[in-house]
Amino acid sequence: MAKKKAADKDGIWKSLQLKLGVITVILGLLTTGYNLIKKDPPLPVNPDLKADLAISYISMTGNIYLLAGGDSTTRKKNAFYLDYPILTNEISDKNLQKTDQVFSDTTFNDNDLSITCLMIQNKGKGDASDIELDLSKLTINAPLTITEDPENKNDYESQIKAKSTSVKQVIRLPSRLSTGQGILIPLFISFDQPSPMNKNRQWKIESKIIFIPDNIHYTEPADTVRKSLKIRKMRSPVRLAEGAQERG
Repeated sequence: MAKKKAADKDGIWKSLQLKLGVITVILGLLTTGYNLIKKDPPLPVNPDLKADLAISYISMTGNIYLLAGGDSTTRKKNAFYLDYPILTNEISDKNLQKTDQVFSDTTFNDNDLSITCLMIQNKGKGDASDIELDLSKLTINAPLTITEDPENKNDYESQIKAKSTSVKQVIRLPSRLSTGQGILIPLFISFDQPSPMNKNRQWKIESKIIFIPDNIHYTEPADTVRKSLKIRKMRSPVRLAEGAQERG
C-alpha cells in the first residue's frame, strides 16, 4: 500500500514537472516572439548629419551660362553658382543653342537670351540622396510675354498656365548632394530686359517647353524618414552680376 502511494506521488510529481516544463517552453516562445516583434524606439537624429536643401532660382544670359560647371579658377570668387553642374534636360544641355527648344522666329542672339534654372544647394552637414523633383511640364505654341506686377505677388504661373498645356513629370537627380554641393536644373529660356523705371516688369519666354517645379523629395543618412519640401515660386529679381539675376 505504501509502495502504491509512493508511486502515485511520484506520478503526480512527474506530471507536474512535465506541465511546468511545457509552460516554461511556452513562456520562452512567447518572450522570444515578443522580442522579435517589439521595435526599439528610433535613435535621435544627429543634427550634425542633417541635410539642408536651399532652393532658389537664377537667370543667366547665354555667355554666363556657358561658364557654368567649368573651371572655377577662371571665375570670380562670388560667382559660386557657376561651380554647380547642369542637369541636361529638354530645355538645354551644357550649351545654350538655338535648337528646336527655342521658337524658330526668335530674333535674339544667344547672348541676349537668358536661361532660368532651379538652383538646389546643400547647406547642411549631411548628404541628401535619392533626390526627386515633381514638376509641371508646360508646352506653349508661341513666345509668351509675362507681365509681373509686384502688387499681385509677381504671379507669372497663372499667365503661363493660361497659355499652355501641362503634364506632371518626376525627375531623379543623378547623384547625391554632399555639403556645399549644388546643381542647376534648366526651367525655361527667355528674353529679359528689366527696366527700373517701370512698375510692371515684362519678359518673354522663348522656349517651347517650361518646367515649373512643385516639390522635392530626398533622404538623409541619419534618418529613415523621407523628406519632402514644397518649392515656392520665383521672387523679384536681384542682380548678382552683369548677366546674372537671382530670384530668391
